[in-house]
Amino acid sequence: MPLDLQLIGTGIYAPREAARLAGVHSRDVLRWTRGGKHVQPLWRAYYQQLENSCDLSFRDMLEIRVVASLRRAGVSMQAIRFAIQFAERSFGLERPLSSQRFRTDGQEILIEALEDTSQLTSLSPKRPGQMVFKSVVEQSLKDLEYDGDDPIRWRPHRHPAVVIDPARAFGDPILNRSGISTSFLRSDMAQGNSVNRLARLYEIDPQEVRSALAFEQALDGQRTL
Repeated sequence: MPLDLQLIGTGIYAPREAARLAGVHSRDVLRWTRGGKHVQPLWRAYYQQLENSCDLSFRDMLEIRVVASLRRAGVSMQAIRFAIQFAERSFGLERPLSSQRFRTDGQEILIEALEDTSQLTSLSPKRPGQMVFKSVVEQSLKDLEYDGDDPIRWRPHRHPAVVIDPARAFGDPILNRSGISTSFLRSDMAQGNSVNRLARLYEIDPQEVRSALAFEQALDGQRTL
């Protein structure tokens, strides 16, 4: 294992887990982070340094989420790739898609990328597409908490009781107050338990159980590419 590979507080997700959180297919996750026969990855996933692992870090997962949002908005892979390279070269960002700088300057970065790939027509300042695109960038990153330029926590805005924090439970979605895994509660509910029974069992408020279940149901209902 590389000596400089930090494991604690980095989060770890199998491709299927990261795909579910981002609302895409596992094959998209692998293609974007590992490439294919004739395609280079958009970036090298963090744990590839560890015996060529397919696992992903918290930051990898967040960047997959951003790519997914851009693809749904009709941005080509060519433009996304150029945007990453442009941000690395011009702004000195090592992981641009999840950086605080991308959240504030991402529109400018991506317009430069689209100019280079002859796709600016949909994002011209004179066209409404630009405002749509700005909304995509903001929606992808607005739930994140940062330490400087680095994302450290994701609090899904529609599920305030839930947090995804790589420093807690390896980044598994949990209830913020109790630390209970939302997927555990979902599994327990599927076994025929009631909300009130789970609340008594875990000694939490029934509303927290409902919040965890709503979050899990939202993940199930996400549109995939």
